[in-house]
Amino acid sequence: MQKCWIVNKKYPETFAKEFPEFSSIYLQLLWNRNINNQTLIDEFFNSDYEQDIHDPYLMKDMDIAVKRIFKAIESDEKITVYGDYDVDGITSSVVLINMLIELKSVIKQISQEEAKDYIDIYVPDREIEGYGLNKKAINKIKKNNTDLIITVDCGVSNFDSVEKIKSLAMDIIVTDHHHVPEKTPNALAIINPRQKDCKYPFKELAGVGVSFKLVQALLIELEKRKLKGKIKLTKGFEKWLLDLVALGTIADCVALVGENRTLVKYGLLVINKTRRLGLQKLIKNAGTRVRENGNVTEIKSIDATSIGFMLAPRLNAAGRMDHANTSYELLISENEAEAEELSNKLEKNNQNRQRITEKAMVEIRQRIGKYKKIPKLIIEQDSDWRIGIVGLVAGKLSDEYSRPILILQQKEDIFAGSGRSIPEFNLIKAIEKCKDILISFGGHSQAAGLKIEKKNFKKLKKKLEQIAEESIKDEDLIPSAEIDCQIEHNQINWKLIDEIEKFKPFGQGNNKPVFLTRKLEVHEIRTVGNDNAHLKLCFKSNLDERKVKYFNAIGFRLGKFANEMPNGKPALRWGDIVDVVFQLEINEWNGNRELQMNILDLKISE
Repeated sequence: MQKCWIVNKKYPETFAKEFPEFSSIYLQLLWNRNINNQTLIDEFFNSDYEQDIHDPYLMKDMDIAVKRIFKAIESDEKITVYGDYDVDGITSSVVLINMLIELKSVIKQISQEEAKDYIDIYVPDREIEGYGLNKKAINKIKKNNTDLIITVDCGVSNFDSVEKIKSLAMDIIVTDHHHVPEKTPNALAIINPRQKDCKYPFKELAGVGVSFKLVQALLIELEKRKLKGKIKLTKGFEKWLLDLVALGTIADCVALVGENRTLVKYGLLVINKTRRLGLQKLIKNAGTRVRENGNVTEIKSIDATSIGFMLAPRLNAAGRMDHANTSYELLISENEAEAEELSNKLEKNNQNRQRITEKAMVEIRQRIGKYKKIPKLIIEQDSDWRIGIVGLVAGKLSDEYSRPILILQQKEDIFAGSGRSIPEFNLIKAIEKCKDILISFGGHSQAAGLKIEKKNFKKLKKKLEQIAEESIKDEDLIPSAEIDCQIEHNQINWKLIDEIEKFKPFGQGNNKPVFLTRKLEVHEIRTVGNDNAHLKLCFKSNLDERKVKYFNAIGFRLGKFANEMPNGKPALRWGDIVDVVFQLEINEWNGNRELQMNILDLKISE
């Protein structure tokens, strides 16, 4: 199906008059991202760690949490950090564990090795236990003589589990960033900026961001005591945690705006000189890119893209294929041989993950191909699909079929899985309407998970399909390409690349700019890659008779256009005049640099 191209409305003239120093493209990119006044522009382009990081004590219940943690440290109570198995959950765990060990060490004047005896970690098994607090885990934690549980990246939906914890005479502090249900658990403290009565000004923190805010609050209290001459903190402790904050924030696909942008900006500086042996080994293992022409180029520095597409998938592979403890142990490792071994294990896990993900996708596509009519929300389940890959599969297929998709694993009498959605459909609110038949659920508007008994699966399927049918319009299911602005051929140049670079790091809320240009001539065309999956092109610009320009381009997964264009139109051929939706990038190989159009979509010009 041909995508619907949506070009953003042009900025108002008043905006251009207010900022005459910016080019028209620059102004449009700012306007599209709601960066529309001097304060926001300064914060976006000149993020300042001291000025743009908010006071952690604005977070509801932060003061209660800090007091309870200090009491536990001072009274030699056992603290267990209860994490999650994805990158956000693992980095959240390491950030808080590092802080608690430091805190114990400086307050009690003992070594960090001795301090570790009082601080424990529990990361649930994705396949066996699933997401969030569970009662079996709670019993294990109690047997380990825990007095205080602190959750990271989970817990806000686990009302019954919190009651279980309290019945066993343990206290619990919940730190989370997920959707807050109507009925929240009766924890000692809930630290989540999404709470309706929380005055924290930025609501889009990842789990690791919330964990880091707790660390900052603990450091503020520690600083008060430091002024009394009692303790001394490791120099630069707070900022050396930012590599993990950037890693978890980018991996969780939260909006890279506001405070997240500042945390990631400084975190990328730290990750490129990280002291963590495990990260060093992970970067080394993931550290080459094989280009289409077979040449290998070393990554010069870690950015948001390399985290999102290279580091995060490897760390996530542990929880998807085995146990997330592998990733946790890697990030805390202080032994080079151990870090090397763990990193190699993740590499193998990631390769297996890729293989079984593709297998599941092929099976689901075959099932969908047999539908008489594709419903507005697709739900599929199977006992052979690993719980660790169902979210990935749902995400890829949701993009492919342009509709919400829920993929579940059947294990005996329980179905559990994940869903991904389109912007027009709030998945977590739809799932919440089915809460009376669910064992558990949680997530966001675009990504959510649930667990349900087999006997209730048909009811769930019917209800969700009904909700989708009533709320999703037919036009919502047409795949779309959102375009920042239309540009002329002569604007595709190095100056534009320089302007684009200033908007980094890219992510949710600040996607890499997308442009439209019209009436380019196809000068060369060929397919490349396995199964001729990709399209390699050279475009020719004939709009200026005095100077002909050529543009190299790559269209990933667009090789099919060489056989047939969307909506059954004839194949793309040499000499065709086309309109192109693309992102502009730098292609580097063997020391050479050239501009390259990364084609997202194209069609024959009218």
